[in-house]
Amino acid sequence: MEGDASQVPVTQAPQPPVVPPPSPPAPQTPPEPTEPTPPTKPKEGLKIKILIILVILIVLGVGGFFIYKSFFVPKEEEVYKGVWMPFLGASLLPDYYLPERMKFLLKEPVFSDLDKAEEAGINTLAFGVGYWANEQGDISMLPEVKEFVISYIDEAHARGFKIWLVLGIAYLSASGEDDPRVIPDEIIENTDFMETFDSAIVEWAKIAQEHNVEFFSPLSEAYVNLGREKSKRWLVEIESKIDAVYSGKICAKGEWPIPELLSSYSCFSADIKIPKNEEEKNRLINHLEQENEKDIEMIMMEVYEGHDWQGTPPEEMKRGFVMALEAARGRVSGIFILDITRPIQLFPESFEKTIKEFYTQEF
Repeated sequence: MEGDASQVPVTQAPQPPVVPPPSPPAPQTPPEPTEPTPPTKPKEGLKIKILIILVILIVLGVGGFFIYKSFFVPKEEEVYKGVWMPFLGASLLPDYYLPERMKFLLKEPVFSDLDKAEEAGINTLAFGVGYWANEQGDISMLPEVKEFVISYIDEAHARGFKIWLVLGIAYLSASGEDDPRVIPDEIIENTDFMETFDSAIVEWAKIAQEHNVEFFSPLSEAYVNLGREKSKRWLVEIESKIDAVYSGKICAKGEWPIPELLSSYSCFSADIKIPKNEEEKNRLINHLEQENEKDIEMIMMEVYEGHDWQGTPPEEMKRGFVMALEAARGRVSGIFILDITRPIQLFPESFEKTIKEFYTQEF
């Protein structure tokens, strides 16, 4: 059968896939316009840099000054200008407590009056706490004396004074004829006197610590009370007991810096009679300069006139005190003038005037 066209299948051309048209882009919100940051002006930046440099230089300069001052510039040391009142509390003692020849001690020292002391330029008060020893080796002190001394310390501190507290001991024999300054050997060696006195000293050292006392001495002129050899050993022993309870300055009162004491004490106070002439003054200056060559923290000096000045006119005696004070200037850490009511009136009303004239000057 010849081909019948109607029987021939017709193939259709494939149709391309239908691609949906792309979605239009979402509308974007344009960013809000911002103001452009103005550029830093060159001059203002330079000013800021200069200011920072100046601040750094000032800080370094101030710090450097204080470092230099602390380590390289010597500090001006305070000079202790004072009086030594060994019998401050004696005015509280009844008459019968003292032999006739010592009753003058019942009068108060001139500068126990704090108003007078302040007016005279005094900045440190040294005074004694006295005990009495009897033939049995017992020691005693009136309770009123203890109360008075403690209240006086507090009052003086409140007024701006520094305090140097010194223990004292006197011997009163039954006859009253023995030297009260010397404790007999038989009492020292055959009784409990030393142990009792040591305990009293430690007790006062605790009081000194509690009341912020600046200086403390276990005894004034221990070599007089106990003898030279005994006093050397004892001063070393008692210092360690005081040091255990007291943090202030412990001074060997009435002692030059002798080798036996140098390892225990860094503060010494020598008793000096006022010079009678330039030669004696120069001898004192030389001695003080020799002592200053030693490794000693502090040298104090107590000056007094002594009985060999009896009958000397007041102006001449004043000159002796002035020479002593001049010799001390720049060579001691402190100077203390003996302030007691003299039984022979060695230094009458000019005493107060002389101290004021000197202590109110630059020392």
